[in-house]
Amino acid sequence: MQRRLLVPSLASIGYEPGFAVRTNASLIRVRTFQNGSLTSTFETRPRNLNRFWRSQWARDLPVLANELHTVELEGETNSEFEGELLFRNGQQQNAVLTGLVPLRAPGFKFSPILHQAHYNVLFDQFETSVAFANLAGEGDPPAHPNKLQVEFRNLKADVLVVTEIEIGYNSTYLLPVRGLAQIHGTPVDRGLSLRIRGGSSQFAIFTVFQNHSSGALGIEHSLPPMYFTEAPFNPELRPRFQKAAFGDLRS
Repeated sequence: MQRRLLVPSLASIGYEPGFAVRTNASLIRVRTFQNGSLTSTFETRPRNLNRFWRSQWARDLPVLANELHTVELEGETNSEFEGELLFRNGQQQNAVLTGLVPLRAPGFKFSPILHQAHYNVLFDQFETSVAFANLAGEGDPPAHPNKLQVEFRNLKADVLVVTEIEIGYNSTYLLPVRGLAQIHGTPVDRGLSLRIRGGSSQFAIFTVFQNHSSGALGIEHSLPPMYFTEAPFNPELRPRFQKAAFGDLRS
């Protein structure tokens, strides 16, 4: 099965994205989506180590905060293959190792996601955001955006606020945890966790940490529920799992 790397944009906080791969593929193809539509395609023959930045593969495009980039490795057969996402500004460079997502056919029906965002550091000098790389697939994106339900919980797991966010297809959405909490009057002085559910497309999710005092940035990818439970793979358990996780969600 062909797979691809999803590269989110962090342009809204001043970082240029890039990637690095060591591959036996015959071709590397990078696509850039802006406002949900494909706007650029870059192709190159792989070398031993391949490292590229957004300013190389889409140099003629203005930078948008919501753009999403996909890296396809034509001919790569290693099912356990991983790629390295890179981010840089004028002071530093950051990286995170992450897996590739399957390349789905047009019209593929995606399952909703269940994401537990529990790494939220919200002191005055720290900021935590959740970065969603949201890919609908080939062709025109659906007319309506993805809706995700966000539950804010305190350290005792009590639900404080339930709200919704809308994420455009084929795009990056950066959710500032502190900003959304303040909009809904949620106190952040003693810590928060978020439970995020819903959606109907292919996601790669990352947690982004900023230290405003030092200027340091940290990023890590988030593992989907299938890494922690076998229910999604078991046809007898799958309906019960999905009902427990998503049965009370409104479409």
